[in-house]
Amino acid sequence: MLSNLLQELALARDHNRKRIVLDEARLTENPVDRLSRMIKHSFWHSLTRRIDGEGLEIITADPKNRTGRVNPRIYVPHGEPAMAEYYRKVAKEKPHMNLDVQVLPPKPDDPQFVKSLNSKPGILALAMNEVDDTCGGKTLKGIPFIVPGARFNEVWSSKSFRIGSEHFCFSYIIGTRISFLLVS
Repeated sequence: MLSNLLQELALARDHNRKRIVLDEARLTENPVDRLSRMIKHSFWHSLTRRIDGEGLEIITADPKNRTGRVNPRIYVPHGEPAMAEYYRKVAKEKPHMNLDVQVLPPKPDDPQFVKSLNSKPGILALAMNEVDDTCGGKTLKGIPFIVPGARFNEVWSSKSFRIGSEHFCFSYIIGTRISFLLVS
């Protein structure tokens, strides 16, 4: 009960409230049920992202970028011409972003190429779905993915989640399809 009260007081402070009225049921709520409810209704939105025209500005405004480079760069996998064209279109539609779209070479694990990335940081474009646009045509939309951190500010290790293979993809449904990709 004390932990629930402290959480409610912290939430009130975060919303600049000096006074709050609490229902006793919120204070006596089972902590596991409470955390599940808070994740679903309060925290989930800030734990997910999409790499597409809508989500790109949020993702590229990374406060951890210490390179001094403000122009975001996105790397599109080789063999994804529709995805490359999509991001070029986003770059034209949002010139204020100065988005640099780069297509990865066929063998992106070449040691020289990998070393060259040290001076050219960027974001790797992730999987996208083709969806209907508002004009009756088709467009691409990024598949949402989970962002470790935020409410759960901890380091995640792929080794903690490995299940019998080097790479795996995990889908979880809470109102929408979420892709969680871990690579060792």
